[in-house]
Amino acid sequence: MDRQSNTAVILIGHGSRRETYNSDIENMINYLKEKISSPIYLTYNEFAKPDWRSLLNNVVREGYRRIVIGLVFLGRGNHVFRDIMGELGIQRLNSWVVSKISGKEVELYVTEPLSSSPLIGLALYYRLARALNALPTLEYTEDPYEIEESSMNLILSNLDVKDEREKRIIGKAIFASGNPELARYLKLTNLDAGIEAIKAGSEIVADVKMVSVGIRWRKVTCMIDNERTKELSKELGITRAAAAMRLSIGQGGKVVVIGNAPTALMETIKLVKEGIDIPFIVATPPGFTNAKESKEALIETKIPSVVLTGTYGGSGIAVAIINEIIKMAMEG
Repeated sequence: MDRQSNTAVILIGHGSRRETYNSDIENMINYLKEKISSPIYLTYNEFAKPDWRSLLNNVVREGYRRIVIGLVFLGRGNHVFRDIMGELGIQRLNSWVVSKISGKEVELYVTEPLSSSPLIGLALYYRLARALNALPTLEYTEDPYEIEESSMNLILSNLDVKDEREKRIIGKAIFASGNPELARYLKLTNLDAGIEAIKAGSEIVADVKMVSVGIRWRKVTCMIDNERTKELSKELGITRAAAAMRLSIGQGGKVVVIGNAPTALMETIKLVKEGIDIPFIVATPPGFTNAKESKEALIETKIPSVVLTGTYGGSGIAVAIINEIIKMAMEG
C-alpha cells in the first residue's frame, strides 16, 4: 500500500440505545463519504454497534497502518480522555502518534472534538435565532425594474455629462460596477457608429461566454471554446481569446465586445491593421498586464468605441454598455 491507500478513517460517536440518534449520525457521515476518498468507518463508544475498539483491531488486521480517528463529540469529556485517548495511550489531539494495535505498529491521529469549530457555534446560533425570531428583518426592493430605475435615477442625477446618450452609457457602467469613479475612466468615440451598426442588424462578437450570455441581441457569437479556436491558438502560439477573435470576426462588419481578455482586444486591433473593418468596439477588459496598454492602443486607433481605461473593467460592465447601446438602437 502507498501512503494514501494505507490510511483509513474511523469516526467515533457516543452511541445511544435510541436508534434515531444513530441514524442522525449516519446521515452526517454519508456527507463525509462523498468528500473523502479514504475508507470511512462509523463506530460508537457505547450502546451501539460497531464498537470502535473491535473495529480498530479489524482495520489494523486488514493492513491499514495510518488511522485518523475522528471524534464525533462536542466537548472534551471523560469519553474523549478516558474511554478513547486513555485506551489508545494517546496524550495529544491533532497530531500523529505511533502506537501498537493488535501487536502492529500504527500511526494514529485523533481529531479534537467539534465544539472548538466556529461552525458549530454558528449552527446553534441559527437554531436559537430562528426560535427567538432574532434574525434581522430584511427590508429591500425586490422588483428588478424598480431596482434598476431607482439606481439609475440616483446615478444620473449625480453625473455632470451634457450628452444624454453618453450619460446613459456611463450610468449603466456605474450601475453594473457599483463604482461612480468609472465616470472618469470611460472614453466614448463616435457612439453613433455603434448605434447604427446595431440598427443595421450587425452580429456581435464576444470574447468570453460570460459576456455573450448577457447580451440581449439575436446574433451573438463567442468561439472561445470552439475546437478550431484551440487548434489555431496552438498553431499561432497565441491565447485562445485572441484566436477566437481571429476566427469569429472573419471578414469584419461585426460589433466586438471584449469584457475579459486583453489579448482578445490586441488581436482585434491587429485585424483592423490587416484590413478588417470593424464598426464598433466595447472594451472593458480588467487587469494589470496588457489591459491598460491594449485599451490605450484602441483609443489611439480612433475606432468607434466605448473604452474603460486603466486597470478597471469586467464582463458585467461590457454587457451593461452594449445592452444600453442596443436599447438606444431599438428606440429609433
